[in-house]
Amino acid sequence: DLSLVPRGSTVVAAGVGEDISFDRALIEQKKCHIVGIDPTVKSHQFIEKQEQLLNFTLLKNALHTTDGELVTMYKNKNPHHVSESILPNHGSVMDYDYHYATTISLDTLFSQYDDISLIKLDIEGSEYSVLNNLTKVPDSVKQLCIEFHHFCSSHTLGDTQNIIDSMKKLGFKECYQKRKDLLAEVTLIRR
Repeated sequence: DLSLVPRGSTVVAAGVGEDISFDRALIEQKKCHIVGIDPTVKSHQFIEKQEQLLNFTLLKNALHTTDGELVTMYKNKNPHHVSESILPNHGSVMDYDYHYATTISLDTLFSQYDDISLIKLDIEGSEYSVLNNLTKVPDSVKQLCIEFHHFCSSHTLGDTQNIIDSMKKLGFKECYQKRKDLLAEVTLIRR
């Protein structure tokens, strides 16, 4: 909902990958400052090749529950794909090929940016721990766009529903699902 994104506000986009069309649209339409977070080398290289990418800051970290922790990032089985995960049982990764990344938390981002209006998470299974550890979300945050990974990890549909329920306790309501039967891509809003 673009009406809930103030002009010039900050958007946290965790799991940048190699597609920043969402981010570019927010920069163009709302002059947002995007804080992209991604620990993968492919994503770093992709961002570095972008020409005239204004209002975009890349943090080469893994979004997690704490700051400064060294986590294992398991590489994708498909060398053409960018997604990696801290979960060795994620269906798309190899449990024997990995690298390490340093973590950053939402709490730290909340303390560094006081105008975050939207948080987008596509963090390959880490969304469960990140969101389970949230006890408060700044009032400026009006939207959460989350890709849940119960379909390719040890997390269950019940785990996903529990996260959605806990976000509702923080004032968000479910607004949109890409596919009603899958509950994988969900947008939660609060006014």
